[in-house]
Amino acid sequence: MRFSFLLIIFSFFSFFNQIHADLSAQSITSSIIATPEVATPEVAALARTADLSDCVTTMTPANVSSEFASYVKHLDNTKENMLSLKVESISFPVKQSETSDKTFTRNGFLATRPNPVGTVIICHGYTHSKHEAFFFKTYFPHFNVLAFDFRAHGELTQDQESTIGRDEMHDVYGAVQFVKNHPGLKGKPIIGFGFSMGAVALMMAQAEHGNLFDLLILDSPFESSTDCMARNMDAFLSYTLFGRTYRLPGKTLFMKSLYSPRMQFLIKPIFKWSSGMNPSTVSTKFVPVIPLQQASKIKVPCMFISCKGDKSVASESVKSLYDAVGTPLKRLWITLGIKHCGSCIAQPEMYSYKINSFIKKALSSDFRVPSKIVDDRVIIQVA
Repeated sequence: MRFSFLLIIFSFFSFFNQIHADLSAQSITSSIIATPEVATPEVAALARTADLSDCVTTMTPANVSSEFASYVKHLDNTKENMLSLKVESISFPVKQSETSDKTFTRNGFLATRPNPVGTVIICHGYTHSKHEAFFFKTYFPHFNVLAFDFRAHGELTQDQESTIGRDEMHDVYGAVQFVKNHPGLKGKPIIGFGFSMGAVALMMAQAEHGNLFDLLILDSPFESSTDCMARNMDAFLSYTLFGRTYRLPGKTLFMKSLYSPRMQFLIKPIFKWSSGMNPSTVSTKFVPVIPLQQASKIKVPCMFISCKGDKSVASESVKSLYDAVGTPLKRLWITLGIKHCGSCIAQPEMYSYKINSFIKKALSSDFRVPSKIVDDRVIIQVA
């Protein structure tokens, strides 16, 4: 009996609260919905169709027409770009190694546009693939874009090993030859855009061949695989106790064994723990990769990008490559990104603007200042 009475009371209060909520919502809606005199007929009709009439009422006719027209124009331009973009799957052969004439096939995506300025070849980082790289085609609405899987990544990985930049330069060379021999792509500027391992592979390929690219955009390349791993090991083996920093033993043995084939079973898990990258997902052969030694051979304009919070490749490492390249036309941008290759996430609009601004300067030879470092840790600059 007592339970039935409580249930009736609870039902009454629930019914009362629902009525009160409905009345409140109706009152709020009535107060913000525009009258026919406030919104233009076109906007009001659109609002009724989308059931968004409450969004129309906060604007006067003057700012509705200008802001909404700008919004519609942006949508129209986006639609036009989407409709003009054609995407296809492609493949091309690449050399297996420097000492072998054997080849294997790399798969990729190619996005083409009518009347492009040129072609951007996007090179992904270690343990990633063409799928992540191809996203960045949205940053280049006036260019064709090609993204492909490096060896041992993505598709067609059987009997392949990643060298994290050394042999990957042959994959870059194969991609460039595909573009240079493609009837719809050849004869226009070719831009290399790479992340981490992909940036290193671009540098190694350009240094080796000299005439592949018109310019390079290099996000978070390491200057030396040995130095990069040494820094990662320092951070991994260090700990702070009562305000003092201590370092566990083991770095010397690890560094001596880094490139030993017999020690790879031990090196790979330590590499995973210290770098945050998992070599078990990609068949990997650790070899010395030192783009710093080849950087002086690079004569085309280069833009380097680094993150303040990058624990894998320090900004000082990227700056050493910036200092070493053989071109006077170069930029270094140090962003407030919080992780490896994180600049495009931390500052996406600025990222898109800066890389396209650099492309414009490079292709038009409009470098008023040949070399320049922009460090957002000090002050953020748009130029």
